[in-house]
Amino acid sequence: MAGALLLAACSSGDEAATSSSAAPSSSSASSSSSSSSSSSSADPSPEPTKIVAVLCDEATEESVAALDAAVSDDFTISQVVDVRTDDEGMHAILAFVEGPGLAVLAQWTGEGLELANLAAADEFAAQVSGAPMATPDEATQDLLGQTVTCYTTLFAPDESGDNKKDKDKDKE
Repeated sequence: MAGALLLAACSSGDEAATSSSAAPSSSSASSSSSSSSSSSSADPSPEPTKIVAVLCDEATEESVAALDAAVSDDFTISQVVDVRTDDEGMHAILAFVEGPGLAVLAQWTGEGLELANLAAADEFAAQVSGAPMATPDEATQDLLGQTVTCYTTLFAPDESGDNKKDKDKDKE
């Protein structure tokens, strides 16, 4: 199973802050000696852009089994993605959950591939599993923030680029 590496820029401000080299004004940009020193003090722009590098994969059989054990028998999970920075560390899991009156995406967190200390990261995960609700730390929240992008990359590929099918044909 081949994984993907997702890089994401996170910013608490407006979209202009996502630029990696935003100049505060044309006068500072034209003066190379003042642009680096004045950009942080003269520009009232939001916090700098934060880059998050994560691994994005379909969850391993071990992780799916751990999640299946926590999910009520009334519900089934599918399309399970695993976002993490390393296999032994914290994992953010997103799964499609179906059951009586419910068909949603739900998120959990856990440590290592076996998802030790499994915790629900949203109300849907808490509703369908025995995992306690937890408030994630900032690093885990960053991982959770990437689960939808990972899910979309793996299960809803871009219609315009359909590169996966082309690559599969090349292998034949």
